Amino acid sequence: LRVTPLQLARAYATLGACGVYHPLSVTRLSAPVYGEQVADPKLADAVIRMMESDVLPGGSGVRAAVPGYRLAIKTGTAEKLGAGGKYDGGHITYTAGVAPASRPEVALVVVINNPKAGQHFGGSVAAPVFGQIIGPVLTRLKIAPDALRAPVVHRQSG
Repeated sequence: LRVTPLQLARAYATLGACGVYHPLSVTRLSAPVYGEQVADPKLADAVIRMMESDVLPGGSGVRAAVPGYRLAIKTGTAEKLGAGGKYDGGHITYTAGVAPASRPEVALVVVINNPKAGQHFGGSVAAPVFGQIIGPVLTRLKIAPDALRAPVVHRQSG
């Protein structure tokens, strides 16, 4: 891979923010951080919706699923180059995404270097770890599950 996990997380966070790039924040900030629109919001939303299908039954990231939350993820696998620029049989697997997909607030990237032989796909190795991390993070941040979000009611005059 020619991108770092941090660069991937920043890209996914930008998608989750409707194409608005925000400066990196490793911890919660008390002051608002303003971003720069770098992608069309409709395009970013379309990509998020497509990434949601990866967590549905039959998707490569189904093992990342967290009950009650919609996730938008992408799994991947790359062969590693060894000395002399030739493939050495090693792999890097990853799962990257945002949660909840309905209103992204957290971006996460899980990278596994040289997983066990025979288990080198992002969906089988990194996706379960993604789910094990993102679920408790959403709970700790008190982000309500999608199924429990209060409906938006618009008053009509009459």
